Amino acid sequence: MLSMRASIPLAALASLVACQDGGVSPQPAASAAPQAAAPTPSTSAPPTGSALGAGLPRPKRPKTREAPSPEKMREYRKHLAEGRLFGSKSQWPEAIKEFEQALAVVPGDAPALTELGWAAFKAGELERAQKSTEEALRRTTSPKLQAMAHYNLGRIAEERKDPKTALDHYQKSVALRPNETVDKRIAELSKKEKAPAAPAAEPLPCQTAAVKIADVCACLTKPEPGDPALPRTCEPVKEPKLPRPELTLLEAQTGVFRTDWILVAKGEKGFLPVGRIGWTHNPGAFGIYEELTIPTVTEKTAGKTTVLWFEARRDRHDSDMGIDEYEEETIRTVTLCVPPQGKTTEWKCPLTVPVERTYIRDRMQLEGFTPDAETRKLMTKGLPIKEGWALDVKLGDGKAEVSITGGKPPAQVAALVGSHPL
Repeated sequence: MLSMRASIPLAALASLVACQDGGVSPQPAASAAPQAAAPTPSTSAPPTGSALGAGLPRPKRPKTREAPSPEKMREYRKHLAEGRLFGSKSQWPEAIKEFEQALAVVPGDAPALTELGWAAFKAGELERAQKSTEEALRRTTSPKLQAMAHYNLGRIAEERKDPKTALDHYQKSVALRPNETVDKRIAELSKKEKAPAAPAAEPLPCQTAAVKIADVCACLTKPEPGDPALPRTCEPVKEPKLPRPELTLLEAQTGVFRTDWILVAKGEKGFLPVGRIGWTHNPGAFGIYEELTIPTVTEKTAGKTTVLWFEARRDRHDSDMGIDEYEEETIRTVTLCVPPQGKTTEWKCPLTVPVERTYIRDRMQLEGFTPDAETRKLMTKGLPIKEGWALDVKLGDGKAEVSITGGKPPAQVAALVGSHPL
């Protein structure tokens, strides 16, 4: 199963097309994941006004695989389309062969892995289905594919008579993308099994004080069981400069595809991570990348309370070559950290607020892309889709006040509105 380090990103709050489960007529392979009504362009414009880090040059994009040649893309789409056609006829062994051939052309492709996982599930090859679907989760940042993958893993868990794991995956799927079909499966299983609590905020790693920064890095980059034994990097961030000498901001490769920006404070007991300022997930596949910028760190006051104000911006790009679509998302966050004062003897970062989100999904305009009937069923209607919302954070006397200033943020973001003691 995936570790906590691969937790659900906020990017997953986007509302995208999904696929229905079952029905009178057979559905293509990926349509095993539930499908909501096709989204329509948002009536609210993306937030405007002063933006965090506005005017900053875009950071250098992480390295990804080279784009497949037009010839390879034609071959890839041919196998993907034929696999979906076989799936629509419930010819699962034949579908598996086509999806495998698509992956031979574009290795590690998340859509093809998701399709392969579902075809293997329908063919009764549960181990293969789980392995392929979990690999698809690691290889994508797309909420649509992540929701599909979690739904498929839930179905696999149900087949293995593991309702607790199934409920967990269904809950992650609806958190990524609300859907009636998944809600129904949750309701059915909940009659027999108590539904798990909603996923908690990801805990900070390495909560044992270290003698030196290098020890913190060693802990942050330690591979988890099953991870490949590849070298991982961890080093202090030079920019922006921190206003306090006891603080160090580390950029650490904490997972196979994941990088975290961890704030470390030196206290009486040693060096200890006190806050996560941001993170990225980069599977290295063509057209999929995330990048993080931390434009400013400012020392402010909330009455008599000193506050360190971190601003971060995470840009995400994900493409689905099989349906000629891409999506881009920018999320800006504010993290508030407080030094030891009064009865508090350690640094703490009690609040992180996503203050702005902008999102677009549109066509890639791939050369030679001519979708067949099965592929058209998977394509998002109403493109381009543009969405956005914004929040504001104001400091008061020992507290932070959060309010909505634009758009309609999702429930878990809107829940942050109000007063937060620092």
